[in-house]
Amino acid sequence: MTQSADTKPLHHGRLREEVIRHALAEARLGAIEGLSMRDLSRQLGVSPGAIYRHFEDRDAILSAVAQAGFDLLAERFAAALPFDSKATSGADAVARFEALAIAYVTFASTHYGVWRLMFGPYGRDPEAPRPERPTTYQWLGKALAELHAHGVIETATPEDQYFVWTAVHGLSDLQASPAAPSAPVTANTRRHVRLTLRALGYRAEYLDSAVPRHD
Repeated sequence: MTQSADTKPLHHGRLREEVIRHALAEARLGAIEGLSMRDLSRQLGVSPGAIYRHFEDRDAILSAVAQAGFDLLAERFAAALPFDSKATSGADAVARFEALAIAYVTFASTHYGVWRLMFGPYGRDPEAPRPERPTTYQWLGKALAELHAHGVIETATPEDQYFVWTAVHGLSDLQASPAAPSAPVTANTRRHVRLTLRALGYRAEYLDSAVPRHD
């Protein structure tokens, strides 16, 4: 006797996670735009009705994928700059900020399809706090506060935070463009970080003594 799509084990408890995982993989391949609920149900071996029990519509799936992207980015941030850690010096604050920027730009380079969802109409992490982790925007604020506390930059205002985010995000968004710099992502991001800090009124001795945390 064959098992119906709605009674497969996948439908019981794991279907929501499997839908997000599968759609996330499609986004990484740049194939998410043409993905339909019918496609998903066929590829996962369940009925469309089973998916609709977990997601109201396709937009709800894309929103969930965008949120999963922010979770992945937060994992990269946590590896580069644990949120409960602290800079020990000005040079260390620069290295930590640099590591965060490299994690950001590298993620955009390797997950560009997901990136587009995250910062399109389906993404919301920069504004929405989550109880289980800081937002990615809060990570940036922490890095700038450390730079200011150690005297590397003159101010760390909300306006400064927004300026830095747009600067690093702009570089990230260029990764899939023919206009992207030819230098390796890490080297180019380090250069961009220094240009950004210069615009914030940095103290050059800290940049010169910063020890990179990533190669």
